[in-house]
Amino acid sequence: MLHEAAKRFFDSLGLEKLPSIKALKQEYAALSAENKRLYPDQKTARKEMVDLLTVKSNVERFLEIKIEQPDRKEQQQEGSR
Repeated sequence: MLHEAAKRFFDSLGLEKLPSIKALKQEYAALSAENKRLYPDQKTARKEMVDLLTVKSNVERFLEIKIEQPDRKEQQQEGSR
């Protein structure tokens, strides 16, 4: 039953013959090398994203405090009347 599902899967891909182990290993090695080559860029981009999210959070928190302060002053003025 499992082999039938596997056959249907490979038939749906349109493959007439499965790739050899050697070809799969070569493809894996090429993809692994590309991944290692691109990893520093990915790491830099991820760090930049975290930094930007931190700045965004800080700005939102700062603006929220600035918006709340006039409300407090208005409440204090109304209370003293």
